[in-house]
Amino acid sequence: MKALLALIRFDVILQARNGFYWASGFVVLVVSALLAALPEAVASAPSLYVPALVAFNLQITTFFFVAGLVLLEREEGTLTALGASPASPRIYMTARTMTLAGLAAAETLVIVWFGFGLLASWWLLAGIVAMGITYTGFGAALAMRYASVNELLLPASVIVTLLLLPLLGHFGLTSPVVWVWHPMAPAIVLIRGAYEPIGLPASILGVGGAIAWAMGAFRLATRGAERLMRDTRASGGR
Repeated sequence: MKALLALIRFDVILQARNGFYWASGFVVLVVSALLAALPEAVASAPSLYVPALVAFNLQITTFFFVAGLVLLEREEGTLTALGASPASPRIYMTARTMTLAGLAAAETLVIVWFGFGLLASWWLLAGIVAMGITYTGFGAALAMRYASVNELLLPASVIVTLLLLPLLGHFGLTSPVVWVWHPMAPAIVLIRGAYEPIGLPASILGVGGAIAWAMGAFRLATRGAERLMRDTRASGGR
């Protein structure tokens, strides 16, 4: 617990030093302003548009933020130092996930509040948190495979596009059943459930699938962190 709290504190300082909180505030202002300018038809259909908004917005604060942090730590040799500390890869990823998913959840809830009104719903919060954890895990796991932004840019663009594919089923462009297996589909179901009845089967799929994919993405990132913390040459450093 002591190591976890120390890493959470370190993460908060690191993110503040690199302007993540200013960037998050800027995103809130810009997206909220854009939502205010949208037609009334959008604001009156939150079950359709909120899941899409969350899916797009969380990519910035989780997937790309964690990728940037991992590349920074590889360059500075931080992961090598952590490998010689009491902090395990699991604790490292737990702290990173808690701070980024927490920031993303707070940011996204404020944006949803501005655009669609305040809604106290466990479905909405659960969907946002599950999606944030999954994005963070995939973003970290991908970034740990590359040593520079130039190398990461193309595969990251492909991955974030693939992660948005369930929105095709959500908007009725394809059958939703096609995307049942997809990592983001369960979280989208949970978020939609905050605004309309989704039924017991969909609820079970949403909760079970969201937990399974979040755990899977976290495990994938933890394995990547373990490799870098063990391999001094792979983890970088000056």
